[in-house]
Amino acid sequence: MADNVDFVDLVDGVVYLGGVAKGKVKVLHLCRQYHPSVGGVERFVAELAARMVARGHKVEVATLNRLWHGQVALPADEVVNGIPVHRLPFVGGALFFVAPGVIQLAGGCDVLHVHNTDFFLDFLSATRFIHRRPMVVSTHGGFFHTTDYTALKRIYFALITRFSLRAASTVIPNSASDERRFAPYARRVVRIDNAIDYPAFASVKHKPVPGRIITVGRLAPNKNMNGLLTVFAAAHAARPDLSLVVVGDGVLRSELQTQAAHLGVAEVVQWLSEVSDERLRAELAQAEVFMSAAHYEGFGLAVIEAMAAGVIPIVNNIEAFRDVIIAQENGFLTDYGDATRAAEKLLAVMSLPEEQKQ
Repeated sequence: MADNVDFVDLVDGVVYLGGVAKGKVKVLHLCRQYHPSVGGVERFVAELAARMVARGHKVEVATLNRLWHGQVALPADEVVNGIPVHRLPFVGGALFFVAPGVIQLAGGCDVLHVHNTDFFLDFLSATRFIHRRPMVVSTHGGFFHTTDYTALKRIYFALITRFSLRAASTVIPNSASDERRFAPYARRVVRIDNAIDYPAFASVKHKPVPGRIITVGRLAPNKNMNGLLTVFAAAHAARPDLSLVVVGDGVLRSELQTQAAHLGVAEVVQWLSEVSDERLRAELAQAEVFMSAAHYEGFGLAVIEAMAAGVIPIVNNIEAFRDVIIAQENGFLTDYGDATRAAEKLLAVMSLPEEQKQ
C-alpha cells in the first residue's frame, strides 16, 4: 500500500501535470465534510493537501459550514494546518445538499479536485462553461455507503451522476470496486487506490493489552456499529476480559451508547470520539484486534492503517474488504449479520498462539 507521497507523484505526473495543467498549480479540493470532522475522506484530503503544498503547489479546501451532527455554523474562512479552508452555507443534509456558493471559488484556481460524487460534482459539471476550470474527481465510494434509498440512488446515478463524470477531465477510482462502478462513464480514468501514511503507522511499537479490541470510523449507518456491538457483547459473555475502544463520532453515538448499556457492556466500551493521528496510533499500539462490521466501504482506510500498525483485522465480508484481506493470511473475514458465528470467529482468532498472530 502506497502512502500519500506516492499518490502525489501519481497525481502530479499522471493527472494534474499530464493533461490537466502544467507546472505548479493552484488546486481547490472540494469535500462535503472537513475539519473538525474526522473521517476517511477528511483525513485523506488533509494529508494530500499538505503533501501537495510541500511540493510547491498552492492548495485550498472548500467544504460545508456545518457538520452533519452539528447545528452551529463553523467559521466561513479558516486556516487549518496551513491550508486555507472555505466553508460554504448550504441547505439539505448528508443524502443531498445544495451549496451554489462554490461557483465563486471555482474561478480562482487552476484545477478543481472533487472528492466523492455529490452536489459539488454535479453543479461544477453543469457550470463548467462558466468557471472554465478542469475538474478531477476522486470517487471515494460515491453515495452508495448505505442501502437507504437504493432505488432513488440508482436512478440519480443513471440520470445525473454518470453525465457529471463525463464532464471531468480525469476520474480517479480509489479502489477496484470503484473502478468497476465509475470507470465506464468517465472520459479518462486513472485508478489510484486510497493511501495512508504507511511509515507512521508501521513504526508503531505494537504492545497489545490482552483482550483489547478497537474499531475506527464515523458512527454512521453504513458502519453497522449496532451489529459490531452485538458481536462484541456475545464474545464478552464468553470472555469477560475483552474490552472495546471506539474511535469516531457521529449522529448515532447516543443510540449506540444506549445499546451498549442494554447489552451489558457499557463498562468495557470506551468512546473516544475523534482523536489526533498520534492518539490513534497510540490506541492501535494497544489493540489486539481491529473490528469493522461495515455494510459498505468505498475502500476502508482504517483497516489498512490498523494492519500497518500490526493489529489483526476481523472485518465484515464485503467487497471493499475482500479487495485487501486475504483470509487467514493478512486478516479474517466474517459475516457480522450472524452474531453468534462472528463472535466465535473473534474468540478463535484472539485465542491463536502469538506466532500465528504475526
